[in-house]
Amino acid sequence: MTLYLRHYWKDERLAFPSATNKSMTFDGRLVKKIWVPDVFFVHSKRSFIHDTTTDNIMLRVFPDGHVLYSLRVTVTAACNMDFSRFPLDSQTCTLELESC
Repeated sequence: MTLYLRHYWKDERLAFPSATNKSMTFDGRLVKKIWVPDVFFVHSKRSFIHDTTTDNIMLRVFPDGHVLYSLRVTVTAACNMDFSRFPLDSQTCTLELESC
């Protein structure tokens, strides 16, 4: 599955005074310098962040310290299936996320 994973949180240390800017947008280089929630995919077999020409990461910081962090990621996850009724069956796979 390929998806855009978006996080939204508030970090008052990133707040900045502004009368004109509604937000400031940064590329992935700033992500290495700030705290970001540690989210992982449960039962992931393989996952990677897309890096076509540059990492597909966007960081937007609002004057009050709210942060929007978005990244494009592809995940291959395990999914237990029961084919005992095949071809008259239907399967449901869930993609679970957790944070430390």
